Amino acid sequence: MSKNLSTQLKHKLHRRIIVNLLNRLYRRANPKELPDSINSIIIFAQEKLGDAILLLPFLNALHKRFPDAVIDLCCTSYNKKIFDGIPFIRNCISYRPFNLKFAKLIRSEKYQILYNPKSGPSSTFHHLANTIKADVKICLDNVYNNPIYNYHLPNEESKHIAEKYCELLFKYGLTTPVDNWLPDYFYQFPSSIKEKKYVAINMSAGHQDRSFPIDKWEKVITYILEDDLEMQIALFSSEKEKNQAKLIKNIFKERIHYPLESPNLYYASGILNEAEILISVDTSLIHLAAALNKPIIGLYNNDKVAHARYYPYNNISDSVISSTKYIRDIQPESVIKLYKSYKNKSKPSS
Repeated sequence: MSKNLSTQLKHKLHRRIIVNLLNRLYRRANPKELPDSINSIIIFAQEKLGDAILLLPFLNALHKRFPDAVIDLCCTSYNKKIFDGIPFIRNCISYRPFNLKFAKLIRSEKYQILYNPKSGPSSTFHHLANTIKADVKICLDNVYNNPIYNYHLPNEESKHIAEKYCELLFKYGLTTPVDNWLPDYFYQFPSSIKEKKYVAINMSAGHQDRSFPIDKWEKVITYILEDDLEMQIALFSSEKEKNQAKLIKNIFKERIHYPLESPNLYYASGILNEAEILISVDTSLIHLAAALNKPIIGLYNNDKVAHARYYPYNNISDSVISSTKYIRDIQPESVIKLYKSYKNKSKPSS
């Protein structure tokens, strides 16, 4: 078992133990029905950037369905910038780190609905759900969460996260597929790359199980650049992969743009929005590009449930799925094959 996987399992077990203990301390909630319409709601947003981006379609659909509803959002200081400028959100307040503004809000407000769209247990969300005052507290059906929530929504493992977040709105007539959406301010950052013909490649793996080896990236990039001598590469990498990114840059010199001017997701969206296509391991940039309606080739491990929940949420993208739990076992030829297919589809008809 890898160290990362072992750590994840320990964290998951720890969360479940804590939530089970909290369930013994907190009062069990009585079942309630959904109101006919939504007048005020407070929503929990998860910390990861990808999950935050995938919550945006729900927020947009909620506002369209109930334009006069008061909407407050609980997030973290890490992902707050994703939501901060949405005009129809009244309060976007970080629950981590805990602060006086948030404490004052949850003491003074009473909501019609509290909605936790996370599919699994969270000790932080459990504490918040018990503390915040709301007429109806709603969660996705989960044995750990159910005791302190009044209403339990379907929680299908095979459903995409963007649609799972919208389970509440399906009860009010929303249908699938859900419209993907980004706030206007994501489109206000032009690409920092002057050359307009480029492929975006994201090496940022997040953890070892998602990494794609440098020799395989080299084969994919070599094919792209030899296939079209005018094509450039915009190369994204995190701090962990910067040495590999520098090696790639040195191999291809002038045709690789690295390091990129992308200190946050806004600048990254400007680069992605002008790219021909994104080729990326399974990270938040895939969800950002999908919301921008860009073609994507996503690299995933062989966890079919995880892929069903996190594949690129648009209809112009493809995935390469590893035969093992490691993305590094994907062969570059599989990526190149999908890139060829994309190029053939994008050629103008004669």
